[in-house]
Amino acid sequence: MLMVFRFLKTRVWNQQTKRMIHQLAGHSQKITCVRLFPGEKSVITGSADRSMRVWDISRHIYTQTTTFRHSSTTNCSDVSPETQTVVSGHLDGGIRCWDVRSGDRVLDLPLLHEGGVTSVQWKPKSGHEILTNGRDSILKIVDARTKAVIKAVNDPGFRTLTNHASSSFSPDGAYIAAGSGDSGDFFVWNVASGELEKRLSAHSCGAVGFAWGMGGTNGQQVGTIDKSGVLIL
Repeated sequence: MLMVFRFLKTRVWNQQTKRMIHQLAGHSQKITCVRLFPGEKSVITGSADRSMRVWDISRHIYTQTTTFRHSSTTNCSDVSPETQTVVSGHLDGGIRCWDVRSGDRVLDLPLLHEGGVTSVQWKPKSGHEILTNGRDSILKIVDARTKAVIKAVNDPGFRTLTNHASSSFSPDGAYIAAGSGDSGDFFVWNVASGELEKRLSAHSCGAVGFAWGMGGTNGQQVGTIDKSGVLIL
């Protein structure tokens, strides 16, 4: 279990013991995003100090292993289970990809969205396709190999209103979804056709968080949260 404080430190908690096991300190400005690596032995944090830091939390005493520096605040990040490549979305509307082993930037795609990127996610079982959400209220799928946008979807009823509004692939990668920041409705698009498949209404105020995982009786469990803190599974 990982908990973020919007100041200078990230606290890591053990889900079983419910005890804090690490307090990661090193950023000079507030922390804006956190992501666990697959295997949960490392953490990457992003900050308004325009850096991202990778931390080894596998031992009793944590160590900082890699620092990525860039020109814009990081709003979001994700780690590819296949390649261990980090993708980050930024306030300037661009995304960057980073090689954790070398510390090098391997992709820089500026101005992908107007007004900033609010979420990024690697497509399940794919090492090259990235889903992004932006303040322009458009979801895009980008091919990291060619730097091309291979799909872009939106809807008149869908609005992205915060810098950390999330979006997600379905576990099989066949659908993408996100919640609207005004109505609270959740929109599901078909990746192959780009068509809107469903519009789900459950919240009474704007949506801020969305996750789609392998839980539930059918292996398709969705969690949504709105501005008032109401969580629905």
